[in-house]
Amino acid sequence: MQSAYIVAALTICFLGFSSAGNMPDYIKVCHRNDPELSKCLKTSVHNLRPYLANGITELNLPPLEPLYIGDLNILDGSNGLTVQAKKLNIIGASNFEITRLRASMEKQRFDFELILPHLHGDGLYELNGNILALPLKGSGPFTGNFTNFIAYVRVQYDIKNVNNLEYLHLKEFALKIRTGKGSLKLENLFNGDKVLGDVINDTINQNFEVFTNEVIAPIARALEEKFRVITTKILENFTYSELFPL
Repeated sequence: MQSAYIVAALTICFLGFSSAGNMPDYIKVCHRNDPELSKCLKTSVHNLRPYLANGITELNLPPLEPLYIGDLNILDGSNGLTVQAKKLNIIGASNFEITRLRASMEKQRFDFELILPHLHGDGLYELNGNILALPLKGSGPFTGNFTNFIAYVRVQYDIKNVNNLEYLHLKEFALKIRTGKGSLKLENLFNGDKVLGDVINDTINQNFEVFTNEVIAPIARALEEKFRVITTKILENFTYSELFPL
């Protein structure tokens, strides 16, 4: 889920960090006719990582360190498991690395891939149901460490005329997340039964990829919609010529 937040921030960077007149000096400007536009955008966003870590007030981007997700309904019980996360915080989100980027002004599309080398998360959880053929029930604090999670994003847009000015309009924001390695620790499983709790935690961590694959799809869908709204709001504030100068 933190991957999803970061790719939304990157989308805003790709679509909004190209106007020299409106952007601060630490933003590397990329022009729409640059034959190496993809390379320029990748360099520009990588240069911004320390600023994204602290937040950029003028762009309404909150800090990535820590990244506060808050409360999230992860699974609704339709697959036999109800999961809620509360007061979720993520540390390490600003250390992303863009591994692949394709920008096409002709096709009005961006495709990019990024890797998150290491993330730490903590918060509260509530869960009830079955996974990996095991009954799960509990609520309390949890911590997690995650390595090498990968996000794939496709952004499609068109150009609309509003009051004789051209604006970018977001048509599609598609997100897919591939899980990596990691570990989770859920406190207070089965009302604090240490023996059962240790068994469940050990089983989850021995099957970490299977467990995370069960919950990642609904998280990705929920955050995809959330950041579609955020990106749209940013795009409404700049004309096409401001975003991508010649």
